[in-house]
Amino acid sequence: MTARASARRIGLGGITGNPIAFACVLGVMALLLAVPSLHNDYLQVVFRNILMYAAMAYGWNLIGGYTGYVSFGNVTFFGLGAYCAAVLSSHGVQNLFAYVLVAMAVAALFAVVVGLPVLRLRGPYFGIATLGIGLAVGDIVENLDALGGSSGIRLQQVDEAHFAVYYYAMWLVALGAMLATYAIARSKLGYAFVAIRENEDAAAVLGISATRYKITAWAISAMMAGAAGAIFAPANGFIDPSITFATDSNVFPIAMTILGGIGTVAGPFIGALLLAGANELLQRYFVSGHTLFFGAMIVLIVLLLPRGLVWLFGLRGGARAWLRSVQAYKA
Repeated sequence: MTARASARRIGLGGITGNPIAFACVLGVMALLLAVPSLHNDYLQVVFRNILMYAAMAYGWNLIGGYTGYVSFGNVTFFGLGAYCAAVLSSHGVQNLFAYVLVAMAVAALFAVVVGLPVLRLRGPYFGIATLGIGLAVGDIVENLDALGGSSGIRLQQVDEAHFAVYYYAMWLVALGAMLATYAIARSKLGYAFVAIRENEDAAAVLGISATRYKITAWAISAMMAGAAGAIFAPANGFIDPSITFATDSNVFPIAMTILGGIGTVAGPFIGALLLAGANELLQRYFVSGHTLFFGAMIVLIVLLLPRGLVWLFGLRGGARAWLRSVQAYKA
């Protein structure tokens, strides 16, 4: 029996999410191409970061949203991607395309090697293991003099005269992550991921190799985060473990995916656009207390929108239907 048929047997379908929301997201992505033409470096950095978080959120969505394995260590792949770019830069390679390819390959290989034992764990055990991996890799990098240790590495700009090249590169990474998610969600691979999420034991009985598909999901997830890290490093000009393995980079993509809609194509981008934008405004106008407000926002998102905005857009019945759905979800 095929993975698509298996998914349908256990009551799945519509895993790409709201098509109207996806069309709107593509429209916004097209509009974001015009940001560099505004000749405002601050706006370029803000929207480049939004695109970066979107790519990371899409990566987390594949393993956490579609496959149902909540990872707290995807920042590891982002950090590996950033350091791949830094090492290549220190050896005289000045090519963004090379940075991204190497970062994706290293991140995927690391995900496969680590995933073979770790993805046999389930539930909170998997989450704790991934958190430990992220902390361990960060500490290892911090103690390696070859990678700059705690002092970090300064990267030479690939193209100092054209700052927008990093923006467009990140835009392509985010778009690639989005389109890859759309293609996967409509394929045998996507149906297998969702079948595992809904009932791994039932999926195995129906002929789906859970271990193989879980490793595949995590490897693709790692490639998306690694590619974002490979662009971030030269764009930022300097990296160290506190930047590349930051707690923010670990938590934000998860919160963004939850806000937009877990297991949907449009959700991660919507969440990244709204949450990263809100965080930027809070940092600008509430310098000392922005983390308090941002933390409160995340709590409210989890309590009031556990299934995300994409789900809310298609809800019929008004406030009562929303309350019933939230209560049923929590039950």
